[in-house]
Amino acid sequence: MRSHIIATIFSKEIKEVLRDKRMLYLIILLPFFLYPVLFTLIGGVGASQQEKLMQQEIAVWVSPNAVDTPLPDLLAQDPSLKVEMKAFAEADLEGQKRTMGIQLPDDYQERLNNGQSAEIVIYADQSQDVLNMRERILRTQLTGLGDQLLNERLASKELSPEFANPLSIDSVDLSPEESGDRMMVAFLPMMILLFIFIGCIYIAIDITAGEKERRTLQTLFTTTASTKEIVAGKFLAVAAVGIVSATMNILSLVVAMNIQAYLLEEESAGMAMNLAPEAWVWLVILVLLTTLFLGALSLAVVLLANSYKEAQSYVSPLMMVVLIPAMMAIMPGVELNMQTALIPVFNVALSIVAILKGNFDTSMLAIVAAASFVYGILALYLASLSFGNENIITGEKVNWKALLGK
Repeated sequence: MRSHIIATIFSKEIKEVLRDKRMLYLIILLPFFLYPVLFTLIGGVGASQQEKLMQQEIAVWVSPNAVDTPLPDLLAQDPSLKVEMKAFAEADLEGQKRTMGIQLPDDYQERLNNGQSAEIVIYADQSQDVLNMRERILRTQLTGLGDQLLNERLASKELSPEFANPLSIDSVDLSPEESGDRMMVAFLPMMILLFIFIGCIYIAIDITAGEKERRTLQTLFTTTASTKEIVAGKFLAVAAVGIVSATMNILSLVVAMNIQAYLLEEESAGMAMNLAPEAWVWLVILVLLTTLFLGALSLAVVLLANSYKEAQSYVSPLMMVVLIPAMMAIMPGVELNMQTALIPVFNVALSIVAILKGNFDTSMLAIVAAASFVYGILALYLASLSFGNENIITGEKVNWKALLGK
């Protein structure tokens, strides 16, 4: 193959991508700005709504026998709670808006004096967000009150707080320090594969079915360029856009997640990767090989369409080829082994999960890389068969037996 012809075709396709402002904005520029803006809005609205919920006035009905208990003082700490001492039944709260009830047993104080346990029941319609949040806050406060009463009991018996807690359970996380956080491990493999596919599929549609519809693809075959050179040039363009699209989307997603974590004041919720250099090398290799496979597969499939609209109908089935294995890879108990290492896309998703967790096996990653390379070559060969079939290029009826027989 002549490298200068391949470079010319590649340059031509890239220039067309850069001229197509819609594709440029949709695949590369829009995602880079969309996620930070979107997550900033979500984080800002979420924080604002949470503050509004905390400021809403809530009516709290408390059974009268709670008068001489610490409960009224505990509720009085929140000025948004309108406390009313009254006897009520569960049915009385049905249909009430922003109203919750706290029921103490009639022998509440007697049970506490006898060293027994007294049950406090909180009634709240938890389908109402404001009541659901207040119920959780109130339960935490009452748990603290219970701990205080327990310490008083232990002190009266001259016992240390450790007496009521005979076993102290702790756990040590032995996962490598360089592993990524759990949120990133769960979602990043799927995001990487999805963004690579999105970047590949739309340029693949434009330079195959789109050119067939514009009658420019047929013209290309009248030049001195061979079929292999045409496939190589177009494939390199698809792969380049796929890698750029994935990189821009992932960077944007990481920035967006950290912005949201900052707005919600949850620093641990941010996305950060502290991977070893070897892990980064394997991650780059797998992304490149996945782009090779998905780019070639996209070219081979969408070339069968005779129009841009028809090619778009192939997007959803192909997307399932990416999404389903990626989602299965984060299921509990699914691991990278000799069997799963040979399943296309699924093996890459499992490898990325292992890399982010920091417990990857280099030999298994090598097997995945080799398998992905083979699948990519097979997809490229399939694409070359499609490009080399005159009926497919001209949009006529295809003899599948003759095509696949090659």
